[in-house]
Amino acid sequence: MRPRNSVAQAPVDNGKKPRRPPKKRMRGSDVDGNQPNVEVIKVGARRAKWQPKPGKLAALMNLPLDVLFEVFGHLNPLDILRLARTTKEFRRVLMHRSSMSVWKNARDNVPNMPDCPPFWTEPHYANLAFDPHCHECGAPGVRNVDWRIGRRICAKCSKTCMVDAYHGESVISGLVPSKYGKRGRLLFYRKDVEEVQKNLHLLTGSDGLEAYREERRAFVKEMETQAKALEAWAASQAKDRSDQLEDARRDRKTAIIERLTEIGWGDEIEHIPYTDDLSHHKLVKQPTRLTDRIWNNIKNDMIKYMEEMKTRRLERERKALLIARKRTAIGALRRYKIAHLPFTGVMPEAVDFCSFPEVKTIVEMPTETEVTEASFADVSSRMHDLVNSWRTHIHSQLRARVKDNLLFAGKRRASAERVTSDPLYQEYVESLGATIDVKGKKKEVSLPVPSDAEIDQMIPLATTVFRCKTCTPSIGLPGDSSDSEYDDFLDILGGRRSRSVPLFYPKVMGHCCLTRSRTLPWDYFATDDPNFRIDFPMSTRTNWNAHLLQVDEQASKAARTVVEACGEDPLITTATKMDELDPHLACLDCMRWSKHEVNQGEVPVFTWRSAVQHRIREHRPDRQPPKWKRLEGELLEESNQNARNMHIHIFDFPPFADITQPAAGVIWLCVHCMDLPQERECHELGKMKNHLSTIHGIEEPVEDQDYYKDYEAPQGRRPDFKLSDSVVTLQMERPPHVPLPGHGFFNFEDDEDDEDDYGDYDDEDDFYLGNSFFPIF
Repeated sequence: MRPRNSVAQAPVDNGKKPRRPPKKRMRGSDVDGNQPNVEVIKVGARRAKWQPKPGKLAALMNLPLDVLFEVFGHLNPLDILRLARTTKEFRRVLMHRSSMSVWKNARDNVPNMPDCPPFWTEPHYANLAFDPHCHECGAPGVRNVDWRIGRRICAKCSKTCMVDAYHGESVISGLVPSKYGKRGRLLFYRKDVEEVQKNLHLLTGSDGLEAYREERRAFVKEMETQAKALEAWAASQAKDRSDQLEDARRDRKTAIIERLTEIGWGDEIEHIPYTDDLSHHKLVKQPTRLTDRIWNNIKNDMIKYMEEMKTRRLERERKALLIARKRTAIGALRRYKIAHLPFTGVMPEAVDFCSFPEVKTIVEMPTETEVTEASFADVSSRMHDLVNSWRTHIHSQLRARVKDNLLFAGKRRASAERVTSDPLYQEYVESLGATIDVKGKKKEVSLPVPSDAEIDQMIPLATTVFRCKTCTPSIGLPGDSSDSEYDDFLDILGGRRSRSVPLFYPKVMGHCCLTRSRTLPWDYFATDDPNFRIDFPMSTRTNWNAHLLQVDEQASKAARTVVEACGEDPLITTATKMDELDPHLACLDCMRWSKHEVNQGEVPVFTWRSAVQHRIREHRPDRQPPKWKRLEGELLEESNQNARNMHIHIFDFPPFADITQPAAGVIWLCVHCMDLPQERECHELGKMKNHLSTIHGIEEPVEDQDYYKDYEAPQGRRPDFKLSDSVVTLQMERPPHVPLPGHGFFNFEDDEDDEDDYGDYDDEDDFYLGNSFFPIF
């Protein structure tokens, strides 16, 4: 016995509580009835070392090897591989050469699996084919095998352990297995490259170098041959696995449908569209067999999903019903519009008509209520008042748009002008009814806001010109409102400004862009209501909106000069009055002087609308005062005759239409396609008759019965610009800067035989030689 104060018994402050001595255990009395003996357990005695409890398969290793091999032969290669990694005993047995038959039998259990290549062992082959771990970092979930290099490498490791075939390594290109990477580049496994380089360096100068090369070439060739077979097998395995999973999902879906049908959802399942099919549900598309336990877990979720499908079905049915009712309402609108041909005012289209409160109330009646053509009888009887009310509404939108444009233009001009501290300038601004607000060093001019009555008087004037921001993009983008800077840039380059046909009131109210929205194909087919689609060009009908209209200041200045040239007052003359006068004007700035007569030349002739368009496209109204001459009497008759006989040969343009005939221009629409998805843009009269004959089978169409004139005409829906409507010969004094006939700019006499030296030179080129806009000639 050691003393109590010995080192062994000394208390140690190690943070643990000292063990208590074991309690005494009582033994039972003996047969003779003696007192029970007391066994005292020694304090210093130690417990036996803990050992794990043996498992149920612990006795498996006690079986004979032939029995073990027979059992293992019914497993898959991956099972044998995992079994070999469990204990040392299993590893010692399964990794021995005598266990080769076990691996081969397990491989035979995999359908169509190729034999193990001669350069791999069976365990290595099984590990490469079935173990989804990266051979570099051990990351799980690596499904793709690079059979050409014999590795399973994750995407992260491939960035470092794979090298490209760069210049200088062509020597080892045929000695190391490779695969194709991105863009067809050859990739090599870095360790294989380093090993081959090391061996080549060691064998340099020896007799075995060439033999080593031949050995590596044969190995790479055999590797490529085996890789093709293994890739084909892997692809078939992936397809078989995909088919198995798909069959499992299909069986699970069928089982779920049967369960849902038993509780009363069978009819609802039949109405589910493909986009909401049960096979897309996350609880249905799982490749797991449906059991009673699984069904009890997902039952509530599936019932909730079916209730949602029922709600969507009712919404689809309601939407289809509204579309059918709108189609009936559009039929009532078409009958009214056909009965009022030709149009004397702008007419609502399908979207605006279906937005009328009276029509909307009928269309949105309860689902149980039947809506027929008779339901719109009251609306048809009040159609005239409804249309007039709608016209008043859109006119107020146009008025608000014009007011916004005027205020914006006024602010832009005020900010561009130089505001001085001169008191005379302040008196001038105050005389206009404006005020000057001084804030710091900046001065802002508050321009007077025109009243609605003043705007209503200004809108119908011929000097109020509108333009569509969709038809006339300033810099190539629809909706761009800046124009002056871009026009100045084009003037520097000598380019022609892109302008659409000037728009005047009231025809501007029927401009097609105000009720059309050009859409892309995916947006077009996603339109909620097919009644509002237009097949060609692919677009969608919208409510009438004036946000695309803008007051064109430059065109308004040009229109003012045209009205003044006609002898009319620009403050009271409307566009309708100008159409009634139908004046024809000659542009004296575009005079083409004769080569034979001193004071004679030809000038282009325009209608008053074409004159405005010509002015804003060919001349800047703010650069020089225009020179117009209104044609009357014999000059007007000559112009009309020339228009009928005029042919333009430059660029092979077709003959110009006769401006004296009302059927000219792209202004005709089909009555039978009105407000329908197949309605198209305006056509010429010949094309319209061809359309009626081909599509509708009408050989002798009648105006306002089979085809009608677009309300927007004569403005037209296309920016169809012509050089001129006609030409006329005028007697005028030749300006000093224009050379006399037979003389050039530098007083050189023209040789009559010079024309033969210029090939195809003709009289049309005189337009450039005699035009003041081309002074370099």
